[in-house]
Amino acid sequence: ARLAGGYENVPTDDIHMTQVGLQEHWLFILRDIVQPIQQKVFTGYYSDPPKAVLNFIVRYMPDRQNRLRPHHDASTYTVNLALNDAGKDFEGGGCRFLRYNCSVTSTRRGWALMQPGRLTHLHEGLPVTKGIRYIMVSFVDP
Repeated sequence: ARLAGGYENVPTDDIHMTQVGLQEHWLFILRDIVQPIQQKVFTGYYSDPPKAVLNFIVRYMPDRQNRLRPHHDASTYTVNLALNDAGKDFEGGGCRFLRYNCSVTSTRRGWALMQPGRLTHLHEGLPVTKGIRYIMVSFVDP
């Protein structure tokens, strides 16, 4: 479970961006690329620079953590970035929003999903059935 800053009581296999030396690179992308999009999608939320509460990489594997139970993120909004390719590096996986019965699957490496956190978008990680899936997640509170 993640603890520092943006605690979320969800069991995951993850590593913080600070541990792999990518925190500053992500904060640059968040400020210069994600924030302009966020201002159009989630109007009324702004801070410069945006406050990234917690940034981490999650690993999903069939025989260990293959899915993530339904939960709300500890953020105003969350960015979920695919780090490898569905169908090539892994099979299955994705994100399902329960309230809307909407699933986002087969995202390409580099594609991002940006969703509201906290109360409105209860979601789950769909099971990875083969290979290893990596995603980068950022909890943001502008």
